[in-house]
Amino acid sequence: MSRGKIAVFGVPSAAGASRPGTERAPFALREAGLLPALRALGAPVVNLSDLSLFPYRDDTGRERNAEVVACAARAAADEMGRALAEGFTVVLGGDCSLVVGTVAGARAALGQPVGLVYLDANADLNTPETSPSGLLSGMALSLALGRGPQAVVSAGGEPPAVRPEHVALVGFRQLDPGEQHPLGDLGLALPASAARRLGMRSAAALALDGVSNEDGPILVHLDVDVVDPLEMPAKGILTEGSALSLAEVSDLVTAFVASPRVVAIEVMEYDPSADPDGVHARKVVDLISRALARRLRA
Repeated sequence: MSRGKIAVFGVPSAAGASRPGTERAPFALREAGLLPALRALGAPVVNLSDLSLFPYRDDTGRERNAEVVACAARAAADEMGRALAEGFTVVLGGDCSLVVGTVAGARAALGQPVGLVYLDANADLNTPETSPSGLLSGMALSLALGRGPQAVVSAGGEPPAVRPEHVALVGFRQLDPGEQHPLGDLGLALPASAARRLGMRSAAALALDGVSNEDGPILVHLDVDVVDPLEMPAKGILTEGSALSLAEVSDLVTAFVASPRVVAIEVMEYDPSADPDGVHARKVVDLISRALARRLRA
């Protein structure tokens, strides 16, 4: 991996989502000026474009649209190897269920366990047995931990894609009953209220320390709904509770990306259909470019 280069690819998927919309996020974030903003930082930007479309499909049951979710995860895993060979990687999703593929792909490309910092309003630790909806985006972290439909959890290789002690869950503000027990197995589980009390720099340092893969590589997962919905309403389902502000999340992401352990960031669940003027897309672009600017100055 070249520290001075940035690779970007998109996974236009709403396969695990509650409705169509997130599959247009990679295109919308590019339209909002992501690539020019990254190039303005002075680093070479390798645009690997977008993968094939993985659409939302009306489905019922406890494992909704699992076949398409598995296909999207496999494709994301394959592309991670190509992207990481170029440089620091920015993945534009897509719904959260892609994380099982991106983490597994990073593990295969780097040949060692990859840690995961999971920034999300929800824990995403449901399984088909506990999920109130059957949506795989609400089981995304469980899928990466090897818990869920076999076709999905093994999409990027031998499950689990990541071990629980190699995961730091940060910024959540809502838990379902079935998520309480697996929460205790993670390397760190830091709700939004606790992160605010600590301050963002301390919270980031604690999270990085909590990912105990022997100071190995880390992928940062950013679900935009970790941001207060008053500032980031471009989301399919808005989560209630006391949320981190956009400035706080930006500070967190900037602190994470500045770490040499962090090799990639994925931005998930932005829904352009709830952002017709692109105002919130530009917020996401600013957040990513600010974080990469800090990394490049390090």
